Amino acid sequence: MTQTISLQDLTPEQRKELVTQAKQEEKAAKDKRSADLKALEDLASESVPISMQKLIEASQILEQVKGEVFNNFMGLLKLKADTIGIKSNQQSHTITSGTQSIKLGYRVTDGYGDNAAYGIAMIHKFLENLGSDAPTKKLINVVFRLLQRNGNGDLDSKKVIQLRQIADRDYPETDFAKGVEIIQQEYKPKLSRWFIEAYEKDGTGIERNIPLSITSVDLPKDIDLTFLLPTND
Repeated sequence: MTQTISLQDLTPEQRKELVTQAKQEEKAAKDKRSADLKALEDLASESVPISMQKLIEASQILEQVKGEVFNNFMGLLKLKADTIGIKSNQQSHTITSGTQSIKLGYRVTDGYGDNAAYGIAMIHKFLENLGSDAPTKKLINVVFRLLQRNGNGDLDSKKVIQLRQIADRDYPETDFAKGVEIIQQEYKPKLSRWFIEAYEKDGTGIERNIPLSITSVDLPKDIDLTFLLPTND
């Protein structure tokens, strides 16, 4: 059982000693925090430069390998383009030999021109003139969700297609449909990254992905793959 001591029961010297002890304990705690923070700073100063150098070297190796792999398939892809043809919207190509497959290509992100804003404004104005009953409010909420922009400030092309379906089904030949059409005409997808994926079937026939973190690595500047990109024809 802990015994409680009242300050009134202590002599002035004891109270003074108690205060001094509390200050010493507080100072010791502050000194320990400062020492711990300094230790963290020292560890970061030691670890970051070493790790950064390793990461830079790994990135450079990945860039080199990425370029070599694309170079290995350059002749095959050009021959494919000449003999079979490559669709203007074909973004990837898979080459298989035995149990091994390599898929390479490029990824795009959604993008829209400035005039898409006119289409959005036209849709908003059309919705403002609709009624205020429950079904109409539900429709307006759905349309607003489909018109929400992503983290990059762009519309989602799949949601725009849903808008077009609603417009064609329920509001053909209206400003709603015209607004969606303007948005679609302003669609300007942007090249994101060239990528490589690799797969191999194991002894049971299951295809397993070979882990690669190469997509975010830029291609060497001397590799020209523009012949694989869509044309404006």
